[in-house]
Amino acid sequence: MKLFKNDNDKINMEEVNEVVSLSKKILHLFYIAMVIGMVLIITIIAREWGVWKFLFSLLSVLSPFFIGFIIAWLLNPVVTKLEEKKIPRALGAVIVYAFFLLIAILFIRFLIPTIYTQIEALIKNLPAIFTEIEKIITNLFSRLNGFDAFDFNATKDGILSTLTNSVNNFFTTLPTMLVNIVGTLFSSLVTITFGLVIGIYILMDFNSINGHLLKLVPKKNRFEISLLITNISTEVRKSVNGTFLVALMVFVCDSFGFWVIGLQGPLLFGLLCGITDLIPYIGPYIGGIIAAIIGFSQGPIVGIMTIIVAFIVQMLENNILQPIIMSKTTKLHPVTIIVGLLIFEHFFGIIGMILATPCIALVKVVWKFFKEKYNLFHENDLVIDELGK
Repeated sequence: MKLFKNDNDKINMEEVNEVVSLSKKILHLFYIAMVIGMVLIITIIAREWGVWKFLFSLLSVLSPFFIGFIIAWLLNPVVTKLEEKKIPRALGAVIVYAFFLLIAILFIRFLIPTIYTQIEALIKNLPAIFTEIEKIITNLFSRLNGFDAFDFNATKDGILSTLTNSVNNFFTTLPTMLVNIVGTLFSSLVTITFGLVIGIYILMDFNSINGHLLKLVPKKNRFEISLLITNISTEVRKSVNGTFLVALMVFVCDSFGFWVIGLQGPLLFGLLCGITDLIPYIGPYIGGIIAAIIGFSQGPIVGIMTIIVAFIVQMLENNILQPIIMSKTTKLHPVTIIVGLLIFEHFFGIIGMILATPCIALVKVVWKFFKEKYNLFHENDLVIDELGK
């Protein structure tokens, strides 16, 4: 690279600017690597010192507040629109909250008893279902015995042994499991009740709370922090609302399809497919595979039809629901989402996989804010005129 022109001592300004720009990019990469290293070090130290355990315990104690805040955050745009129509905020909050509670009560009143009945019937039929699964596995491996290169009998015995142990463990631990579920539901009901009470108070005074929090920020930074909070709220809300709406449509379509083909517990497995659909990319297949297993236990036709229904609903989601409902949602590269799923699953399990996409959307907004604020990876258009004189 030549810094001087051909036959004189004048500096080639284009080459100088290229060197300066490249140096800045390398420096920015170094800063990013340093930040990532610091985050990893802090994470490891926090884990060794038990900080994460303390934070999770604190979050568990404060969970009613977070439940109330999330409910108020989701309902705030509707209350704000009512406020713009000259309806007092307190009255608008009560109206929206009452409608929200009505929907929740109707959901519990009509859906939960039906799902409970289907679970009860499914548990009674589990021995017959597992017997059918054993027959399917035995017939499958009996057709593979013609291949001498592999011992299929040992594989079959291992699968059947695992299946039998799983059935025995399930029925052995079922009473304890039911007691734990009832205790968890009661504890969750108390937590959710407190969260609902907190949520109505937060919703009534949501904007004021936001203003009070901004007062903790220095005056010179309040505007940009306020803009950052608004962008985070907008992007994450779009992601959450779109994801839940798509999952609801998947639940309805799968439940109807499973009911038409005669699958046992159509609402139960439709709900399972809707919940697992909250996990991007791999979630729909989890619910579909479980439903297909139960379908094949009823017969080959039901099993095949279950796969067809799950496939059709998945195609409907990918080609219609996602483009229409999620068209304005945060745009994230599939690789970014998959990496986020792996990381969140490692630390937080299934719940982490559900929360991965909103959290990644939040990180994206914060990263974009700092990139624009500190001019990261932007070309430097300044020309050092003094060096060329």
